[in-house]
Amino acid sequence: MDEMEEELKCPVCGSFFREPIILPCTHNICQACARNILVQTPDAESPQSSRASGSGVSDYDYLDLDKMSLYSEADSGYGSYGGFVSTPTTPCQKSPNGVRVFPPSVPQSQPQQHLLPQPGSLPPIPRNSCITCPQCHRSLILDERGLRGFPKNRVLEGVVDRYQQSKAAALKCQLCEKSPKEATVMCEQCDVFYCDPCRLRCHPPRGPLAKHRLVPPAQGRISRRASPRKTSTCTEHELENLSMYCVQCKMPVCYQCLEEGKHGTHEVKALGAMWKLHKVVRDQISHCTVKLRQTTGLMEYCLEVIKENDPSGFLQISDALIRRVHMTEGQWGKGTLTPRMNSDFDLTLDSGPLLQTIHQLDFVQMKVAWFTFDPVSAHQDIVLSNDNLTVSCNSYDDRVVMGNSAFSRGVHYWEMTVDRYDNHPDPAFGVARADVLKDVMLGKDDKAWAMYVDNNRSWFMHNNSHTNRTDGGIGKGATIGILLDFTRGILIFLINDEQQGPVAFEALEGVYYPAISLNRNVQITLHTGLPIPDFYTTGEADPTDSVC
Repeated sequence: MDEMEEELKCPVCGSFFREPIILPCTHNICQACARNILVQTPDAESPQSSRASGSGVSDYDYLDLDKMSLYSEADSGYGSYGGFVSTPTTPCQKSPNGVRVFPPSVPQSQPQQHLLPQPGSLPPIPRNSCITCPQCHRSLILDERGLRGFPKNRVLEGVVDRYQQSKAAALKCQLCEKSPKEATVMCEQCDVFYCDPCRLRCHPPRGPLAKHRLVPPAQGRISRRASPRKTSTCTEHELENLSMYCVQCKMPVCYQCLEEGKHGTHEVKALGAMWKLHKVVRDQISHCTVKLRQTTGLMEYCLEVIKENDPSGFLQISDALIRRVHMTEGQWGKGTLTPRMNSDFDLTLDSGPLLQTIHQLDFVQMKVAWFTFDPVSAHQDIVLSNDNLTVSCNSYDDRVVMGNSAFSRGVHYWEMTVDRYDNHPDPAFGVARADVLKDVMLGKDDKAWAMYVDNNRSWFMHNNSHTNRTDGGIGKGATIGILLDFTRGILIFLINDEQQGPVAFEALEGVYYPAISLNRNVQITLHTGLPIPDFYTTGEADPTDSVC
């Protein structure tokens, strides 16, 4: 859980959140820190139409808020209220987390404290006070409720409490034979935690051990994480340290390798010089490591949030968390892992034997896939339940929802059961591209390939072309199967374990998402992770059937 720690720290004070509140931009801040960074604006510039500060994200028009922003992100480090020459400029500082923090424009007589004083002792918040988010720099004027108008993030507060309790667990002695006692010291040279009795017995302060450095356990845990790696030794000459780099063999070598080994006639360079030359790769690894740690921390925080049993508190922050997860997922695909190296760093891979082996393979990939419906990309009229495995739609018009996984190779099969079916609607089942239209029946545009079916018959449809009318419909309890085979580029539909019509579509290639369209109160439940039907694996299906 160490990676999660940065998620639990206030961007202003750098300490763990205490009584965090949620700003309209969905960022969090300690209530005391929010009070400390308030700025009073001139009366003439106070927007009379400003809405309540804590009524939710939907109450704010950030186009207006951006116009109200007191500080420019491109300024020289100083901020002032635009249009008021008489208003003194305020130095821009940085918090322990590295974000910009704007302190109050008037000096405070008392030193700032992280903890809030007792209720009643706080001075009233000045009229027309403005707060600027220290992370995204969006600003807004507070209403008469002041900071009380912002909702408290009870979920975050609970996660912080649990995290601090877990970190407070005492380190145990590593040498106690039974019921280890609490460690009192850690020897940096021995890399061992000792309780007092074990230290006196096993690590006396005399002889060669007298020069060892004993530190408190908490400090020892930190130094253990930060301790540098030991100097590497040569695998062929165990007593020699690696001190040079063979340019021809592209490997570190020792002095004896040059004197006695095969590297004697090769060009070599100093190990430190080559390390600096290849620094670009090290920097990219460091960047990816930081990115991975941040992403891991976000995921651990999300898992902790899911454990909360406070529905209202969870729903206050769930949308913001979902957006952050999707944003983080997108950033990983925007060059983070693209190699950045110069011509001096030549990486080559002999892929000949591997390619030869791949070319000799002859198999069909029948992948068991697990996925759910995707609430993020679904039309707003779609209602999801049952951990996003069940969907329904009360709208009279067709609405589309897709799966949260895409397929581009292999053979895939999934089923959907009809839980509710009244008044003979015609849901459509199939696959679609990511940019399919969400407010028309699946198959109406050129981004979807589908079968729509009522209580008597079915049709295949793509780009609003209807083909292959087939008798046999659906009702409550019916099962619709979809089989997507990229090895043959075909799509087949089944109703109640029987193939419905011929092969529906051919020449399919690229990336496709499972998709359906619903209307008029139909309810469908998704079933994934299913094996390929026996009739298909035994060759009974005829993929050469024509598509009309």
